[in-house]
Amino acid sequence: MNRFQAFAIHLLTSAIVGLALAMLMFTFVYPWALSEATGVVKIFAMLMSIDVVLGPCLTLLIFNVAKKELKRDLMVIVLLQISAMCYGLHALYVARPVYQVFNTDRFDLVYANDLSASKLSAARYPEFKGLPWFGVSTIAAQRPTDSKSRNDVLFSALSGGDDLPQLPQYYVPYEKEVSQVVKRIQPLKDLFAYNPGQKEEVEKLIKKYQSQGFPVGFLPLKGRQNDLTVIINGENGTLLETLNLNPWK
Repeated sequence: MNRFQAFAIHLLTSAIVGLALAMLMFTFVYPWALSEATGVVKIFAMLMSIDVVLGPCLTLLIFNVAKKELKRDLMVIVLLQISAMCYGLHALYVARPVYQVFNTDRFDLVYANDLSASKLSAARYPEFKGLPWFGVSTIAAQRPTDSKSRNDVLFSALSGGDDLPQLPQYYVPYEKEVSQVVKRIQPLKDLFAYNPGQKEEVEKLIKKYQSQGFPVGFLPLKGRQNDLTVIINGENGTLLETLNLNPWK
């Protein structure tokens, strides 16, 4: 085997591993429909491209069958490659989206690193005292009833601190706020005004649900990088799909 064959084998193996990790990441940790809201696609692509290419390039540089230390050097390269990959995946995992929280008239995407252990301990419902390991759960947040708490939340949000979706003490199961969701949904035709360059997609969306036998509308989903559109059953508040369409002006 020469250095170019070793490079090709290492590159192919790294690419297969990277593809498998991408499938797992965008299926269980960053569901593909929500990945556009987080900006993680570009970060993951950069991480994988560097890690997948760097290891084989080092193999190309050092590979020489006459070297006594060749196996050791290759092992070091592989260990460095695995370590870098694990570090990058861990960084993405601790910043993963965990909740999409209904908040008055929209959904907010909340991330694992938004919710510390002390915040979670204040949750009223036991299911919100810990974070989902995988996937994104749909829940709701109820505004506090007393004026002091409402003002505290307002001042915190205005000063760049936590808003209602980042405060687990106000979390409730989604079912408790379904009636408010149904009241707040907007008609699909409004998406034409918000997406002048995607009229065909909006038309297809409207036609898709015209024959369903129940009203369908949408609410915005506020993300860290991009805002998405959540399609909702207007009868029972069930979330039907999330689309990469602008949900407001």
